Amino acid sequence: MSLTVNRRVTQLEVKNAGTIKSMADELRAKELEAWRAKNYNRISWELFVLIKGPQLEHPDNYIYDGSDREGPFAEQNKAYVDSHLAFFDMIDRVMKHRFDEEGFLRKSKMSTKEEMAFAVCFEELFWSIDEKDLLTSGIVHQAIALDYGVALYEGEITIAEVVKKIDEHRSGPEWRQICDTNADQEAIDRSFGIPSVTEIPPPGRPWKRPEGDIESVVGS
Repeated sequence: MSLTVNRRVTQLEVKNAGTIKSMADELRAKELEAWRAKNYNRISWELFVLIKGPQLEHPDNYIYDGSDREGPFAEQNKAYVDSHLAFFDMIDRVMKHRFDEEGFLRKSKMSTKEEMAFAVCFEELFWSIDEKDLLTSGIVHQAIALDYGVALYEGEITIAEVVKKIDEHRSGPEWRQICDTNADQEAIDRSFGIPSVTEIPPPGRPWKRPEGDIESVVGS
């Protein structure tokens, strides 16, 4: 009797396996989309600040040694270095206040008009970049930082292969989940030929600034 019941249960499970899998996939997709709606703005900002800010630019390399103080480009060189260091400093100052519930920089916590003015300009720049351009810049910048820039430019490595390397470095694909819907993210991923996630990714490891120079600006 027990064997017959077990056989019937197994037959029902086999018969309904497709339906069960479909329901599980739909539930996973809904959970992923809810996660996207909650996290895409944070991830987009993190990627934007990474490629525009000091982490990939090596602010320690922006050095003016004063050796060309009498040369024809002395003033321009010093202004270039000073302005970039000021830019990086201001990014750190406004980003420490984080975001309000609508995803905007928390200007009410800023202490100076300069911070608030910079925050407005920085937000305008952020919102002017669409998701595909943002991800393109992120892939290229991080490829360069991981020493795959030349290989990518010369076609020795594909974008999909570079993204896999970045995923490994960042301990997962969270860094590139910059859309608020599954459909939009899948469309962007498809355009790059990279895999889309089907489950909520684990938190990514913070970007570790690679060793070596990316750009040095030294008065000469």
